[in-house]
Amino acid sequence: MVTNNKILLRFLILFVVLLTVPFPLNTSPKLEFISESILKFYKKIITWIGENIFNLESSFSITQTGSGDKTFDYLLLLFLLIIAVIGTIIWSIADKKNRNYKNLNYWFLVLTRYYLGYFMIYYGLFKIMPIQFGEISFWKMLQPYGESSPMGLAWTFLGHSKGYSLFMGLSEFIGGILLFHKRTKLLGALILIPVIVNIVAVNFFFDVPVKLFSSVLLLMAIIVVAPDFKRLLNLIIFNKPTYPVNFVSPFETKKWVLWTNIVKWFFVLFILYNTIDLTTGIYKTRQNKPELFGLYEVTIFVSNQDTIQPLLTDDKRWRYIFFEYPNTIQFSRMNKSRYGLNSEVDTLKKQIRLTEFKDSTQVYLLDFEKTDSTLNISGIFRKDTIFCKTKRLDRKDFRLTSRGFNWINERPYNR
Repeated sequence: MVTNNKILLRFLILFVVLLTVPFPLNTSPKLEFISESILKFYKKIITWIGENIFNLESSFSITQTGSGDKTFDYLLLLFLLIIAVIGTIIWSIADKKNRNYKNLNYWFLVLTRYYLGYFMIYYGLFKIMPIQFGEISFWKMLQPYGESSPMGLAWTFLGHSKGYSLFMGLSEFIGGILLFHKRTKLLGALILIPVIVNIVAVNFFFDVPVKLFSSVLLLMAIIVVAPDFKRLLNLIIFNKPTYPVNFVSPFETKKWVLWTNIVKWFFVLFILYNTIDLTTGIYKTRQNKPELFGLYEVTIFVSNQDTIQPLLTDDKRWRYIFFEYPNTIQFSRMNKSRYGLNSEVDTLKKQIRLTEFKDSTQVYLLDFEKTDSTLNISGIFRKDTIFCKTKRLDRKDFRLTSRGFNWINERPYNR
């Protein structure tokens, strides 16, 4: 049993079910409409609660922004907690029989470990590829530490080392896979608890807006371990012999056991296929580099036949040009501000067609000349006739990406 306290067990069951709905239906791309319908329902309720109970402005964000710690998410969690508490009270009053909840506990643990396993496989593969952190962008390579956000610093730190990202991904993936078999679920949870604790710590201490969800995953990992907690204490702390576990099943016939195992491993293969297909697709897309891929430092900048000196207060002169993502160009000014435009490169005509993000009618045609180490650009840009010479910078030009791994260090190389 997760706990012998029936009131606590009822609360945990209701709370976890509310958190996981509509899992596992939402693992299929063809059933996304179910998740969308439930989200629309929650949005209406939480918007009403925010406006009428907490007097929040109607403009508080309910859209998907990439953050899991929005005001909406905190209100939703509070709402689910209250529903779970009310449901527990009603359940406890209505159910006065001396039930052992044996089967209910079994299916509760199945739901918990399958949900946790699914997301660990998902996040694990996103780190193994690697996609979640990715390669450090050119802009991050140039940005001073002091101007980085705490999350940006964490993403740079984690994205720098493909080995560490792979280590985290494999830990999540292996732990997630082990959760799907009752004989290895404890091992999987014991692998995942320190991994998730580290994730929660990074999220809290580097202000990464996934604090709520990572904490929920940690709670689920603890729930999976809970039935074996006493055995672990005897083994690790009290130096007492432990007892073997009888792996019971609610199914009485071997036929049903066989079919449930087939369904289970079909589900595992299904989520593996979907997740691998998704991650490999994203990874392949990110490997499509633009024709002029690279970071270019502007050495000479001429505007309307006047050579503009590289003053750090200048808000027009380009300092760097980035070709990092397909169909996009970025410019960094001397005053550290930057902006981007849509771009199309014609390597035959040696022209770059630029389009403003917010106004597609604003088009600029620039000529370019490129060598292995230089890129020269000229033309009319935003009503100014410009010409600039640049030199190409490689990742080896930065200490962070050129230092590499060293078995032997006579002195700490801490710069």
